[in-house]
Amino acid sequence: MIPILTAKAWHEKNVGNFEAALGEYLRDHFVWSSPTEFIMASPVRVEDRDVYFGDGEPNAWFVYLAAGSNPFRRFLEIAPRDYEWLAWRRHNQPRYNVWRTERFKRKVGY
Repeated sequence: MIPILTAKAWHEKNVGNFEAALGEYLRDHFVWSSPTEFIMASPVRVEDRDVYFGDGEPNAWFVYLAAGSNPFRRFLEIAPRDYEWLAWRRHNQPRYNVWRTERFKRKVGY
């Protein structure tokens, strides 16, 4: 299955309307779709490993949804700007994973 369809199937099963989320991210955030990766991300503020949306100057990327062949590595290659932090939630869990971008780059072989 191509990555956008994988992402859509997961989102609709676990969160809800994929098209509404995609529309918001296309309008206000960042979307990448290719035959090998799909990514939805937005700039956020991280303080003491807490993630804040819309409050303060962004210093992190929050990867909302990613699918495909090493989508995080691809995101680091194409992100419109670098931030100090990278945040995400695994499988829609309430806890945010927050890593320094440089550490995460080493983890994904960037």
